[in-house]
Parts: sequence; structure tokens; C-alpha cells
Amino acid sequence: MVQLKVGELAKRAGLSVRALHHYDAIGLLSPSVRTPGGARLYGPADLVRLHRIQALKHMGYSLPEIRTALSDQHLDPQDILQRQAQALEIQAHRAQALAKRLRHLAQQLAAGGEGESADWLDLLEMMTIYERHLTDDELHALQHPARDAAPALAEQWKQLVTEVGAAMRQHLQPDSQHAHTMAWRWVRLVIAMTHNNAALAGKLKSLQEQELRAQDILGITPAMLAWIGLAIAHARIALFAKHLSARQLAEVRRRQLATMAHMDAWPRLVAQVGEQLAAGVPHTAKPMQDLAQRWQQLFRDAYCGNDHALEARVRHAFAVEPDLSLGVGVDPALMAYIHAAIQHQKETP
Repeated sequence: MVQLKVGELAKRAGLSVRALHHYDAIGLLSPSVRTPGGARLYGPADLVRLHRIQALKHMGYSLPEIRTALSDQHLDPQDILQRQAQALEIQAHRAQALAKRLRHLAQQLAAGGEGESADWLDLLEMMTIYERHLTDDELHALQHPARDAAPALAEQWKQLVTEVGAAMRQHLQPDSQHAHTMAWRWVRLVIAMTHNNAALAGKLKSLQEQELRAQDILGITPAMLAWIGLAIAHARIALFAKHLSARQLAEVRRRQLATMAHMDAWPRLVAQVGEQLAAGVPHTAKPMQDLAQRWQQLFRDAYCGNDHALEARVRHAFAVEPDLSLGVGVDPALMAYIHAAIQHQKETP
């Protein structure tokens, strides 16, 4: 009859004594033989159990799962194998996704050349932050910009962030012409980086506001987002100035700057409309009719209130100034969809 001390068993099984003591402490494998002198030894049954533990561990089971599998006599072996197969498939999927992200990281570093000073650990840390906030599809979109986007998109973005930071330190006003130019560049780069996905853009903005480490790495702070938001508003006001009277322009400016809440409300609403469009929801359906009503109310709040003459001039400005419609998620298909929903409301008694 084989009876082994803990050191002998550790050597034979290729384990450490510490590991066997841990197995004993958690009730996974304890010596079952006691000698007349009181020493505790591992017997044949213990060796069989240890072989099973190692086999299950090799399959990827955690120690608590192994203890459950060995202790529950009523556990269906088929169920154990099926669940473990599923777990391994999930692990394989995660491993493949991680491999893709690491290759993307390597490509970023290679594109930077020898003169690139970016810390690869910062890039890896940002990827980890993105994984906490974004879905796999959103990560893929972020890492693979649209084909017609500039090949040096990441470098353009880095340069723009640097320029905006410098402008803020120099106390450049958001209503200056230079600020307007940077504002339009910002909007166009966000559109390109997110594949024109309003929901993704909203997540990235929230991430940048909440994650202090992301602010450190990318240099985009809530103050910068607020400044560029004001610059975008002033850039739009400058376009309206070409089509409105002084009184009308003053009202639009007041509405645009009195509260910046609509700056976040529009992207959220655009994302919701886009989801309905992608799902094939008819423009006459209640969910879309509700969104159309919110769209009209937000339009009035942001531009004209109940002033019908001003509304007509604002709509004319939108028709002749394409940049006024520039925004993440906004495209001809979405605008046709929302306009059809609004028209249906007007025609419905």
C-alpha cells in the first residue's frame, strides 16, 4: 500500500509542497491515511484524486470548480464537459481578440518609426481602458478607420489635441477664426475615427470625462472638451451670421450659448434615430414618432423657439450651409428618415 509524505508526493507529482498544503487548506485534497504515530500520509485514493485534479486543471478548470466536480456525485459528467468546452471557446475568442489588439498596437508603434516617443505601455493602457467601455464592434471600428479616412489619422488627431491645448494656454477665445478652424477639424476627425457612429462618439466623450488616466495619456481633459464645444458653437453661429438679421442672430447666439446641454443632447438623439433606422423601424412607428417629436422640440430649443420667421431663416441656412449639418452620425439617409417621420406627424390629424 503506497503511503507518501507531502514532500514525496510533491516530488512525484511535479508540484510544490506549498501547492499541496493549499489544496489541503481549501478542502480539495487532504491526506487520508493516519499512521499509528499520528503522521498524516497520502494513500492510493489520494493519488487517484490528485491525478483527477491535475487532469481537470489541465483542461482549464479553476480549483473551486474542480472541488465541486469531484465532490458532487450527482453532477452530470456530460454537463461538466459541455460547460468547460463553452468556457474554453470563450477563452479562445478572447485570446484571438487580444492577439488582434496587440497586432494593432505593434502596427501603431511601427508607423511611428524610430523617432516615435510615445510610450507603448501608455498605448496598451489605453487599449485596456477602451475595453472596459466599448463593445468588440466599437473597438474594431475605432482601430480600423474608414478607408477614405486619412492614413495618418492618429497623427492628425494627436496634432490637433496639441494645438487646442496650446490655444487654451494662450487664452485664445473660442469665438476666434482660428478656434473655428480647429473646431471643424475636430468634428471631421471624430467622424472619421468613429466611422460616423454617434453612439461610439458619445461613449468616447464620456470615457474621456470620467477616466483620469485617459486624460493623462491623451491630453484631452473635460476643460478641453468644454472649450472645443464652445468653439464648435461659435463656428456654427458664424455661418448663421451670413443668413440672419442682427436681431435673429442675437437670438440664435443666445440659445446656442445659454446652455450647452443641447451639444450632448443632439448626438444622443442622432444615435437613437440611427438605431431605429438600422433596425428597419418604419418612420410611422411610435418609437420613431416619439423621437421625431423630441427632434422638433430640441430644434426649437436650440435655434428659434416659437418664432416662425426665424425658424424659416434657420432652415434656409441649413439648406445652403452644409457644415451646419456636420455632426457624428448625420448623413443623408438619417436626415431623410427623420424628415419623413416629422412630415408624417404634420399630416396626421
